[in-house]
Amino acid sequence: MDMVRGKKILFVITKSNWGGAQAYVYALAVHLQKNGAMVTVAFGGTGRPGAETGLLALRLREAGMAIEVLSSFARDVSLPQELCAFKELRAVIQRLRPDIVHLNSSKAGGLGALAARTTGVQKIIYTAHGWAHRESRNSLKKLFVRFASWITIVLSHTVIVVSGLDYRDAPVLFSRKKLVVVRNGSAPFPLLSKKEAREALTKNAPIPLEATWLITQAELHPNKGIAVAITALQKIISTHPNTYLVVVGEGEERAALEELASTLSISDHVFLIGFVTDSRTYLRAADIFLMPSYKEGLPIALLEAGFASLPVIASNTGGIPEVIEDEKNALLVAPGSTSELAAAIESLLNDAEKAQHFGKALHACVLKSFSEERMFEETLSVYLQK
Repeated sequence: MDMVRGKKILFVITKSNWGGAQAYVYALAVHLQKNGAMVTVAFGGTGRPGAETGLLALRLREAGMAIEVLSSFARDVSLPQELCAFKELRAVIQRLRPDIVHLNSSKAGGLGALAARTTGVQKIIYTAHGWAHRESRNSLKKLFVRFASWITIVLSHTVIVVSGLDYRDAPVLFSRKKLVVVRNGSAPFPLLSKKEAREALTKNAPIPLEATWLITQAELHPNKGIAVAITALQKIISTHPNTYLVVVGEGEERAALEELASTLSISDHVFLIGFVTDSRTYLRAADIFLMPSYKEGLPIALLEAGFASLPVIASNTGGIPEVIEDEKNALLVAPGSTSELAAAIESLLNDAEKAQHFGKALHACVLKSFSEERMFEETLSVYLQK
């Protein structure tokens, strides 16, 4: 770590709400600062231009981290807005003169790589938390997004991908040598008991304490497949009437998801409880953890569920199958398949011994292969590459 002591490192990420990419930035930034690096984190708000900052900003301030709020940064694409965001970020880079710029998320990657190149930054690193061209879009938009990702790779010196799939699926075109796989990691964290976690989560939501809880933690975004989980629940509710879906997270799909639950006549079995601070500490409230995503990189939330020894059912997408061995430490289902997800839920509800075995096996896998310390060491080696 002496090699980074005194180095000026600038992290850039588009949004400051709390999710997997933000948890990754926070963990790396805090670790590097503790080891003598001079770290600054730049970020936008929670989605729209000028929006207030989210939990990432709060946690960085609490950690005594230098921050830069990029008021022009937003998730949606608009040419005038992109020009403003580029100028704002370029001015920050010119003022700070970092030795390393570490970019995260598609928007920050593209604008940040260009801004860093035009200001002479000597080391530009981009972490791709799953490629945006794998999202559901029309063919023309996918082509544009793929081209934009390629430009980001060309402008960066090194690109970290978090899974083998992302390495294989990268739009490289003569630039594959820039790619390096560094899988995400998770550190041990405190966990409430099942009873304590449920009592805390039911203070503002009337979820029966003795029921079966299916929990998912995610931003309410189409990529996360929450609608798939709601529809799967409707398929099993007649045979498992004491089963409830608890969704921890907030986002743009709330109204649509509430409407879906109402249309399926299961609103009394679906609880969208919103954002919960330090939600991972409540994981043991779950009987089964669901990750029905359409698109993922290598989700930290999955590693956290594994650390909590939960039986997990997840989509066979992104880096998830690099953590989960189907029928050995968890269950994999096809993305978007409500019938497969419903069948998987029923199989674990009907076999508590198998569910418990999966939880223990996934816990052992996370401890052995997906530690945060290993992620730190491998990322540092990327920083030090010539």
